[in-house]
Amino acid sequence: MAFIEKQKHGEYTYYYLVKSFRISPTQVKKVRIFLGPSVPPKEKLQEMLVELEKKAPKQYSSEQLEVGLVEQLEDLRASAIVFKSFPDDAIPNDFVVRFTYNTNAIEGNPLTLRETALVLSDKIAPQGTGTDAVIEAMNGKDAWDFAKSHKGQLNEAFIRKLQYHVTKNTACRIQGNYRDSQVGISGSEWRPPKPQDVPKQMKELCGGYSMKKKKLHPVEIAAWMHNRFVQIHPFTDGNGRTARLILNWILMKNRFPPIIIYVKNKQEYYSMIEAGDAGDNKPFANFIAKGLVGQYTFRKEEKER
Repeated sequence: MAFIEKQKHGEYTYYYLVKSFRISPTQVKKVRIFLGPSVPPKEKLQEMLVELEKKAPKQYSSEQLEVGLVEQLEDLRASAIVFKSFPDDAIPNDFVVRFTYNTNAIEGNPLTLRETALVLSDKIAPQGTGTDAVIEAMNGKDAWDFAKSHKGQLNEAFIRKLQYHVTKNTACRIQGNYRDSQVGISGSEWRPPKPQDVPKQMKELCGGYSMKKKKLHPVEIAAWMHNRFVQIHPFTDGNGRTARLILNWILMKNRFPPIIIYVKNKQEYYSMIEAGDAGDNKPFANFIAKGLVGQYTFRKEEKER
């Protein structure tokens, strides 16, 4: 995203047309064109913007994201960073309600969007609603608040605590620790590891994240982390909800706004995960990238119940 920069030199003020270009996962380079003591007309600015683009350094290549998506994502990140109190000011007021509703609905929670809002805002359980559904909604907000406030590293302790907030006060047998029995994933042919192998694989997962985040685009590493986590399926319950919270934590850690994976896109979401199970993380990375760009580029009412 290009912008006008003002600089003072002694008694005089000068203007520059500036754009930031990401040249590696950790480096950004600014390119400037001198405008003079005043901002030129819009038509002249358009011409100078073309010249600015010609001066752009070569962007780092993405392993998985489609051509053009990286620049759109970086424009989105630059827009979000404009908010001084990011991520709070960059997140819509109703985000937590919509995120909680959708992430729980993907797992079969029967609460509607309106009922979820009622539970979270007024702490009122809708008539005829099961206790577990209400507790899951309240847990969803608590888990989100915990994830958003976490300033430390992505490690096993953080992940276990995150799952605890997702499942506390529910029928989940083991809350805040790894499973002790074999599990299957409904609707998937993927076979998670044996329970005795989970601690080792989770340690390797966190170590792999530390290495890959230095090389991959943040959206790629977030997608990889999500896919590998659900493959391990380390908990007796709450794996999907925890995975989506981890994904968003990584995005926000890298100054991106968070994403909602809508329940209406559940089948596509599962298909992208299955591609990851088969060893191809590219579809899911692009699914997340396009979802982010679409979610914050177009403001339209979501037709949800």
